[in-house]
Amino acid sequence: MKTRLLLLALACTLTLPGAVAQSGAPKTGEKKAPAPKAPADVAADEFYRVRNEKGAKLDQGRFQRVTAAGMAYLTQFPTHGRVPAVVQDLSRFGDTMTTREQLPYRPAYLAVLKYEILNERLKEGVTEATTTVLAALDAAATDYATRENASRENLDGLREKIDKLTAMPGAARFLVERERSYFDILYRGINPAAGEAHARKLLGHSDKAVAAMARQELNIVEIRKEPYALKFTALDGKDVDFAQLRGKVVALYFWSTANAVSVKNFPPLTQIYNNYRKRGFEVVTVSFDKEADREKLVQHIKSNRIAMPVYFDGKGAKNDFAPKLNITREPALALFDQKGILFSRDLPANQLEFQVKRMLGIK
Repeated sequence: MKTRLLLLALACTLTLPGAVAQSGAPKTGEKKAPAPKAPADVAADEFYRVRNEKGAKLDQGRFQRVTAAGMAYLTQFPTHGRVPAVVQDLSRFGDTMTTREQLPYRPAYLAVLKYEILNERLKEGVTEATTTVLAALDAAATDYATRENASRENLDGLREKIDKLTAMPGAARFLVERERSYFDILYRGINPAAGEAHARKLLGHSDKAVAAMARQELNIVEIRKEPYALKFTALDGKDVDFAQLRGKVVALYFWSTANAVSVKNFPPLTQIYNNYRKRGFEVVTVSFDKEADREKLVQHIKSNRIAMPVYFDGKGAKNDFAPKLNITREPALALFDQKGILFSRDLPANQLEFQVKRMLGIK
């Protein structure tokens, strides 16, 4: 009996490791678990989760949660690739406040953000990389405040912050956006001639990306000098001519069926279109789909009941209209006033209704 038990125990000892190894090995066709995200991406995702939280009450507590999540990412991972985007989105959290009741909260949020920037600067052991990121965030926040209250004095203060940022190590990745926005405020909010002169000065900037941006903006300056010309036959066979839309505010939306974000923008875009169409608002769309996706596009338009005209030439991003506005990817939203003059070629989707109401004189 003892011999039989000993043999059984020995058999288990020999076979059990193999059985465990076999049960732990992935089965044929079984998907591997996704690799864990890097800590920097986890922190950035947490910022966007807090920032984009739906239904959250606008108060000081929410402002502090948003800034805390943003600062946690920026100060821990100042050299990470998503830093420029987080700097921009943290400084422009006010863009989520678009109703008449919400607009007064924008200065309050900026005050909280400015305080947090100062608080981080005063901490011991702040690295050089973090110092540069905080300067970029300070410039971005000042930019937003200047847009809210454009004046020569405020613009001069913004210029000073941009110049200080430019001299800092590792600042190059922030300069294009800061210089582009400074030009935009100067050109549209203060003095068009001075804005154009500043853009021409930037053509000689030591940073090639900034110089290239200046060339693009000067092209837009020329476009803004006269009503925008756009004429085509839509996929549904109807003729579209911007000249026939004078007197209306017109949104030009660039999208594709392959871009999930641009597709998700359609329901709110359609809602705004339906709400203000009878008040003088039109939407025209341009597809970035390739010729091979023509049938997919047609079916998407049909199944989603997209009533707005769609331009399609099968050339993708190189279609006949996007390059003229320096638009290289979708989604993108351009807005034209009642005279057909370009107001914005990169309007955030969540700003559309606010601007449409403002341009139509709707309170």
